[in-house]
Amino acid sequence: MNHSLNYLPLADLADRIAEPDFLIQTKFTPSLTLNPKCRGDSRIASTFGGDSPMWDEAQVRITSDWQPPGEGQLAVASRHGVALSWLFQELKTQTFFTELLDSNYFYRYLVKAVWRYQFDCLQNGNSEEISEGDRHFWEQELNLDSPSISDALRENPPSRVIAGTVHEEDPPIGLLQAVLTAADCLFLTELVDLFVYGSLMRGEINHYLLENAEYIGDDAIADGDLFNLGPYPMYVPGSGTLYGECYHIPLTIIPNLDRLEDHPHFYQRLWMPCLSGHIRLVYQGFISHIQGCPQIVSGSWRDRH
Repeated sequence: MNHSLNYLPLADLADRIAEPDFLIQTKFTPSLTLNPKCRGDSRIASTFGGDSPMWDEAQVRITSDWQPPGEGQLAVASRHGVALSWLFQELKTQTFFTELLDSNYFYRYLVKAVWRYQFDCLQNGNSEEISEGDRHFWEQELNLDSPSISDALRENPPSRVIAGTVHEEDPPIGLLQAVLTAADCLFLTELVDLFVYGSLMRGEINHYLLENAEYIGDDAIADGDLFNLGPYPMYVPGSGTLYGECYHIPLTIIPNLDRLEDHPHFYQRLWMPCLSGHIRLVYQGFISHIQGCPQIVSGSWRDRH
């Protein structure tokens, strides 16, 4: 397992990328040719056995050669566009980032990491194609500590120069690893708000899991009923009011909470509006799991006795 990445799904993807036959297993090669049946580069011919779709969602469009971005889009050009599109799709389906973070923010951060990697490849290749003006501009703009992307950078990213040149990485392993590293940085630094109503509250048995979280205050959720399952409660949609506590938590805590709550099988992690007006994460149960369990009419786990 790749031990340089902290979020297990990212480490699993890194291990897969590092396998000697990765390019064969995923049925794409780093050498890609345009499909003459298609206009533009939104689809290409590859060893998928036909037309293979490139990533074109969440305001990000990946192509094999440089095309100016459409309105509101971020354009990534890479002759390894199929591999990069595959990784974007894996990150969407195999991780929780787009569930917990604004998707445009997430992909904007990844695109910036791609551009930074491409710029470094141009630098390392001593490319004559890169002007001193571009070199200075990209050095200033491609700071991964900032999630913002200026209009000037949208129109003139390193993808404009590097796509299809001899300086682009081959095979695409380094490019994909740079994206995984950027995603792992978000895992380590981003925070979300969590509403808890049972064993995770202060003084309860599982509160230790929130030892690195910041207590915000008490809050409540409307249209919910609370049931006593013995050692812990379960909240399901209903007609009552659910009372609990709110915390500002790092994403690093979420995998432990998912294991505790057996998400998404026993509880499901959802964004829910609280009576304070804030939208917060909460682990909601299923009606099928509360059959025969007593309801806590007050909506407060502390009234269970």
